[in-house]
Amino acid sequence: MRALEILLNVLLIATLLVSCYTDLQKRKVLNAVVFPAAVLALVLQLLLQGGAGALFWLKGTLAGIGLLFIPFALGGIGAGDVKLLGVVGAFKGARFALWVFLCAALLGGLFALLFLIKRKELRQTVAKMGGALKLFLFSCFRIWNMGELDEEKERATIPYGVAIALGSLLCLAGELL
Repeated sequence: MRALEILLNVLLIATLLVSCYTDLQKRKVLNAVVFPAAVLALVLQLLLQGGAGALFWLKGTLAGIGLLFIPFALGGIGAGDVKLLGVVGAFKGARFALWVFLCAALLGGLFALLFLIKRKELRQTVAKMGGALKLFLFSCFRIWNMGELDEEKERATIPYGVAIALGSLLCLAGELL
């Protein structure tokens, strides 16, 4: 049993490293990586826990996807990132996916802050966010008025798959301690 658990962690780490690389190089988390990883996670969970493993896999996958679904639906995150967190949940379960989600949110926020500082856009972004909050509050919380603020010519993105990968590695390290 212990060997299967180690294999589970090794395959998750390999999936995270490949996804991190492709996200940095191409700004994509590839289906060709996450789908086979999800299937492998299911097989390993079945071998480890039988039918309970399938339920564990399903809950973890749905938790990972569910945690990032709203940011994805609002256009703030890519589908590959959503699937990557789903795969993390498939390997390690719903609770682990929640912890990774929280770590990735902190890391992603830090990445975004550093990115804005590097591009010298922090001040204007904070001002824009303040305007958006003001519009949101004065419109009685109707978010469809936010379109008035969308005057960007080009959307800058951060490789959030990297934040998910680093958050996962931190959580894995936390398990070992």
